[in-house]
Amino acid sequence: MSEKHKNSLEVNSKVWQDLYAQGKNDLRYPNDVFVRCTYRYLDEKVRTVLDYGCGTGANLVHLAQRGMQMSGFEISEHALNITGNRLNSLGLQADLKVGIPGQKLPWPNNYFDAIVAWQVLCYNDWTSWNIAVKELDRVLAPGGIFIAATKAPGDITHKLSTPLGDSLYKSEVDGQEGCVVLIPDEDALLRCFPGQELEIGELMYRFDGIDARHWIIIYRKK
Repeated sequence: MSEKHKNSLEVNSKVWQDLYAQGKNDLRYPNDVFVRCTYRYLDEKVRTVLDYGCGTGANLVHLAQRGMQMSGFEISEHALNITGNRLNSLGLQADLKVGIPGQKLPWPNNYFDAIVAWQVLCYNDWTSWNIAVKELDRVLAPGGIFIAATKAPGDITHKLSTPLGDSLYKSEVDGQEGCVVLIPDEDALLRCFPGQELEIGELMYRFDGIDARHWIIIYRKK
């Protein structure tokens, strides 16, 4: 592991652990596009689902309420405690794991029918992105579906950042200063998910003077 890559992981991890510990980024409701995508692509045959980077559990709880057997992976123990409390209050359960970015995921090969990764993979450099994607592919069953959202050029994180080259940026967003963020253009998405037949969508909106632009990526494991 290069020193530059190690530093990126440490900075990104600390930023997000601090944000959750301060009670920030505590999302209370599932993302509306996430809800629409998962209703379209996750049918009754999908039972086991991993929410990778589940945060405080808004999306995870939504899928658990639909009757799916949920697992969640997150770097912040504080965020997982909130997720667990929300599940308990609704009489729901999930297999929640806290872990370090870049480590092997604590589930066996081909374990999940589906994996969702909503606005989390972007907080990587190329080395950690590739490690994460390989691990997610390992635990996704053949024929399983992968659904992700990640930042695209034109997003506020892209605009408030310093370019580092090769689709990498150093964030200057309030509270996320110093985070290394991977923001690919459409051509670079193929490099992000090598060998996969991607269905690519875009989500764009402006609210309260803030521009948001995200890629929606969906594929089935061969």
